[in-house]
Amino acid sequence: MTQTIRVLAVIISFVAFAQTSAISLSAGIGQCLSDLATEELTVSYNYLQLSSKFGTTNAYPGFSSLFTKLSDDDSSKAHDLVKFLALRKAPIVRLIKKDGIEIRRESAGVLDIYQGLTEARRQNKAVWDEVVRCHGEADNAKDANVQDYLESHLLDHHIEIDKLLADLEHRVNSVQASEKKLTTFMVDEELLETYGDRRKDIFS
Repeated sequence: MTQTIRVLAVIISFVAFAQTSAISLSAGIGQCLSDLATEELTVSYNYLQLSSKFGTTNAYPGFSSLFTKLSDDDSSKAHDLVKFLALRKAPIVRLIKKDGIEIRRESAGVLDIYQGLTEARRQNKAVWDEVVRCHGEADNAKDANVQDYLESHLLDHHIEIDKLLADLEHRVNSVQASEKKLTTFMVDEELLETYGDRRKDIFS
């Protein structure tokens, strides 16, 4: 009997999700999510800019690989979001913002690892804020499906990235000036061990 109830509960949940997914998104939510997809792709390409800078000019393979990994993650999040928009039949005029995707001059102007981490954290926060904005749009429209998607797929992801970058930022900047180069090298070695040397992924 208990097993039957569980099976019925799963079926009911699946049907409810399918029905919710079949409902078209409101224009406001659809546009917000499409803007969010642009932001995810933009920060992905800006992470690659940082990866290239620290993988060649400064020869930090660990940090370069970290930024490549973050780029891959955000690119994947953007693609998943586009699939979600298609599933929910979003009424959008364009998928990518009119201004398109660009390498921001703040990323191009980064000179050292600490600045790179600070800039990466700033850009991640911009995407995080966009997620929160879309969550608010969904709350106003009483669209729990969109809220759940944003919370489980994007919000937690960007919070974790912020924690990671903040920790690295603190470790690199909290030491005396005479120890910064050694500390940066040690952190780079840790990241290289964690992510491997992924420079060939973008330079090959």
